[in-house]
Amino acid sequence: MPKEEQVVWKPDSSNIYERFIEQYDEAISGEKELTAGDQDTRYALKLQQERLREKGVKMRYRITPRGFMADGKSLPKKWMDQHYVSEMAYYTSLWEREIETREGKTYRQKSKMTIYETKTDVIGGVNVEEEIYVCPGCGAPSKIKDLLNGCQYCGSKFQMSELYPTITSHYLVRDFSFTKDEMKKHLMKFMIGTGIGTFIFGIIIRAVKGMLLPLTVGGIISLLLISAFSGVVLGYFLSSYALIGSLVKQAGRTVPMMGAIGAGKRFEFFMKKYSPEFSYEYLTGKTVAMLKMILFAKDAQELPFYLGKPLGDRFQDLVDILFRGAMNFKGMKEQNGYLHVTVDVFLENAYVTDGKVRANKDEKLRVTLVKNLNMPIQYHFSIKKLECPTCHGSFDATKNKTCPYCGGTYRIEDADWAIEDIQVL
Repeated sequence: MPKEEQVVWKPDSSNIYERFIEQYDEAISGEKELTAGDQDTRYALKLQQERLREKGVKMRYRITPRGFMADGKSLPKKWMDQHYVSEMAYYTSLWEREIETREGKTYRQKSKMTIYETKTDVIGGVNVEEEIYVCPGCGAPSKIKDLLNGCQYCGSKFQMSELYPTITSHYLVRDFSFTKDEMKKHLMKFMIGTGIGTFIFGIIIRAVKGMLLPLTVGGIISLLLISAFSGVVLGYFLSSYALIGSLVKQAGRTVPMMGAIGAGKRFEFFMKKYSPEFSYEYLTGKTVAMLKMILFAKDAQELPFYLGKPLGDRFQDLVDILFRGAMNFKGMKEQNGYLHVTVDVFLENAYVTDGKVRANKDEKLRVTLVKNLNMPIQYHFSIKKLECPTCHGSFDATKNKTCPYCGGTYRIEDADWAIEDIQVL
């Protein structure tokens, strides 16, 4: 991206939220490792990077905190299980994306966004050394105590602070707010533009009428005053109309999402009888993360948490996914000890087809999730570090569909949420 577009921002490396933002900017293009994200986040990114390479596409992000919540703010809700506690923070930011195709064409986009990040940490005083974690060095599932003493596969040693806290989910949502400085720039752009336009229009009219050469100093001053007045008054109204038009356009895009208002509370109300500790924020982040992996995978059915039909080539040109901040609860049913939940998820996707970029494509997916009601929620569950219920061996479900030690099968829906159906509406 051109240097003049860069905004100077120095992240605080001790702040996991800011460290994640900094790393994600470069990690999406493969220039930097995403160490601040958990193993599932890194795996979803890996699948997206493979899609980009397959399409011959280079993509870069730049996320710079801006606006009223540039320093980050934690949401009031927290959720926890026996060992881990999670909380969500959000930053208002300036988001820039650059997509370069194999043919050398470049698509640039700049927009205001709010980035939501979920941080998961160990509950103070809880011993998690027997928990399974993916070695950051070699990627092998190991017990945390082994990583602290030295990974049995690669010998790498880690401190607990290098493993936790970690970012377990994130997504971007469009931000329509204006700071005072942004509003001033918006007004000045229209005022100056209108003033200059009026002056040029006045010169052209005089030239057409043959009055240009006799133009006196007084005439020039008069034209400048008229242009200045026009710039202030007409420019103000034009900027207001432009802002209203932009808001109306965005409002039109959000009309289909109106049903999602209050969905979280309705969903939680129904879920409390099954799981008192249920968190709608957790399920939202979980669903978006699973969808990213499913839609970017070469074969979604190879993923242990996707139980649905083949997706065919419907998403083969997809290169980026933005969650629009809305997930509408449509219904739920209990059957044979399993809970089936249907939600509508609103996305804004980017496709590259035959060298042409189609960005800002609004799509609604109807997603059905399933989970065993008799198993408690594990808020730090990962497909990269499963423990076989038969022999208790640890393995990576993205590489093995059955336990590599005893051959036993593993049903993700018996431990965590899985997706059993996806429909494009």
